[in-house]
Amino acid sequence: MLRSTPMADAMPDFSFWNDGVLSQRQLIELCNAGILTGPDGLKELCGESAIDLRIDGTVYELKRGSVKPFGPRYIENLQAKELVEKIDAEPDGSVTLKTSKTYLLPVAERLDKRALLWSLECYGQATAKSSIGRLDVLARLIVDGAKVYEGFTPECLRGSTGQLFVEVTPITFPIKVREGDKLTQLRFFKSSPWSVELTDAETSNRVLASSDRSLTVSLKPTPIADAEGASKAVAFKAERDPTPPHDAIDLSKKGKIEGTDPSTYWKPQPLNDDGYFEIEPSAFYILRSAELISVPRDIAVYCRASDEAVGEMRIHYAGFVHPRFGLDRTDGGCGTPLIFEVRGHNVPVLLAHRERMATLVLYRMSEPYQGLENSVYGTQTLKLSNHFKPWAENES
Repeated sequence: MLRSTPMADAMPDFSFWNDGVLSQRQLIELCNAGILTGPDGLKELCGESAIDLRIDGTVYELKRGSVKPFGPRYIENLQAKELVEKIDAEPDGSVTLKTSKTYLLPVAERLDKRALLWSLECYGQATAKSSIGRLDVLARLIVDGAKVYEGFTPECLRGSTGQLFVEVTPITFPIKVREGDKLTQLRFFKSSPWSVELTDAETSNRVLASSDRSLTVSLKPTPIADAEGASKAVAFKAERDPTPPHDAIDLSKKGKIEGTDPSTYWKPQPLNDDGYFEIEPSAFYILRSAELISVPRDIAVYCRASDEAVGEMRIHYAGFVHPRFGLDRTDGGCGTPLIFEVRGHNVPVLLAHRERMATLVLYRMSEPYQGLENSVYGTQTLKLSNHFKPWAENES
């Protein structure tokens, strides 16, 4: 393992920071102070309003399935009860995670609970990275000391070791992981998230030109080039259990050059003649919102399913929406849709155009984000994970 960042001798005074989501500059200050430690390159993981977390290369299989966080000494208790089994890596350092199995992956980064408790009233909120959710992979952060997934409070840190883990379950595609891969991201708040939530109509209008923070599904066809030539699609459907089976998707490879060819993993889906789109049982789909989002520099967004289970399908959006998303597009456009990941349950469901799918939760930033980075998904339309090559030349 690479060396870790030492804790600073003298802690900075964070009391003058405003309540809200911490910005990239503030996250770097937390790293400088030793509140978050990890291998070299830690500061480069700090994004607009969250920090990416890397796995340390160790992989455990949860032999009897997922085990909900239950407080301090999480991994030690699982080992004592023989609920985890360590998986050896291949000679190239990779481990293949099989579908429908659950794994526990320790995170290379670590929280210094003493510094957090001493310096500021700090809360954490986590979510899988967009590139992971779009692979139909469930990835949930576990903070030692917490009793729920995806975050921490000052109270749970008091008994914590500061260790972080990602519980991972691939559903449709097997994936290949290595030390340093980034599956999840962590957002820090000064004061509680609910105390800095923005619910006024004026703020909603700034983000999506509507006082209603609801998101609906778009069934407007998008030009997609498939194996039979040009077509129009409203969704991508994952091709599960083909013959021969899919190769594992290597998370170390992304983009136009190294990414996986999507053509055998996905199939573009047209709209039914009656104007509905059918969600089939146990199938996984990528759809997009009808609304276009533009996030100002002083706001951070979380997209929450209106109802996690709507009828006989599950809706979720993996990934935070950061400041400047859809705001300063490189192509000159204004606003960007969000992606819905939808899984059918036991019976078919028909979706209608502009059917409500999710609600935006808007948070105040502790300070406006001042950087210039543009999201890899900032100009997306109907877009797969960036672990796949672009479907066609016209795909952003």
